[in-house]
Amino acid sequence: MHVQKTYQILNKTICLLFDNSELAHAFHKDYQAFEMEKNCRCGQINITQTGFFLEINGKAIDFSEHPLPSQYAFQVIVSEIMSQFDDFYLIHAGVVQYHDSTLILAGPPGIGKSTLTHKLINNGFTFFSDDCAPLHKTTGLIHPFPRSMWMVDSSQKNQSSAFRSKNPIPVYQSSFSKKPQQPDIVICVMNKNSKENSIHLNISLKSSKNPLIDALKKMNNVHIHQRHKQFPEYRISYESCEAISQNIQQLCLDHKQYVWQIYRVNPSRPCFDRLSSIIPVSAHEAASIIIPEMKLFDSFLNPRKNESVMASMLSISKHFQKSRCFYMTPGTLDSEFHCINSCVQRFLQKDV
Repeated sequence: MHVQKTYQILNKTICLLFDNSELAHAFHKDYQAFEMEKNCRCGQINITQTGFFLEINGKAIDFSEHPLPSQYAFQVIVSEIMSQFDDFYLIHAGVVQYHDSTLILAGPPGIGKSTLTHKLINNGFTFFSDDCAPLHKTTGLIHPFPRSMWMVDSSQKNQSSAFRSKNPIPVYQSSFSKKPQQPDIVICVMNKNSKENSIHLNISLKSSKNPLIDALKKMNNVHIHQRHKQFPEYRISYESCEAISQNIQQLCLDHKQYVWQIYRVNPSRPCFDRLSSIIPVSAHEAASIIIPEMKLFDSFLNPRKNESVMASMLSISKHFQKSRCFYMTPGTLDSEFHCINSCVQRFLQKDV
């Protein structure tokens, strides 16, 4: 039985046709707020899943030999959709509103953005987005992105999704902010005292014996260990170095046919048992913190040239010129909430 759905996500219409109901349900759970009332037959992105094959705008992808085929198909679909938003910077951040003031909470994975966003919407703030904050490159407006919130939920440890390592936290659609907004406050949540200066990549390969791993093992100052005994999945770690990053990127491109997936991870964990602190920073400083953690997605349809880091930084800092920007260290949830609430109240008082 086929499941047909149409979604309007930002400026793209996505038409999906699946014969895997579990895959269709997993996607809908994340993106149900974007569903259109009427299905259409053709959009900017047309995705059909039949058995172990995906067809994305006419290009076929075979995932029959992947050890976790449905999960991989889900990741490919999301990556392809997100890679098409050329008009937006996809900032890794949660966004909330309070009395028409829009607040961006940016930071790396594991810093507690979703937990903090959830705390805020339970205390009078309006939900705008979680994990991904699309900033329009021309207008500088943040667009709503009401994808489901996914968090570590200790009360549902045994009920985690087969497609995600976290659990969905419901957000009522009636509370969604639906119009693009000028960002008023930008808070960069970062572990200032962390000595972590390493890059960590997870890579999933089609075979444990392939030339990519052999080539990576020959590189100096690059550490490799296998994450699973059953599957050829590896963690690649090295001290942050542009030359090494470029060499690894080139090797992965040269051996793309052997790779299922590669993505950056942040295994370090901040300390949440201290008091959070917050200090003002310039728009340029905020942009320089945000840029390394931007969400980037590869397209399976055609190669794309990413905008240079300097161009992105200049553009984002320009859009933040009218925003109040801050740097906040992670701490207890209550202390983080107090810091943010104080910033918002001061921002509101300036208009009184």
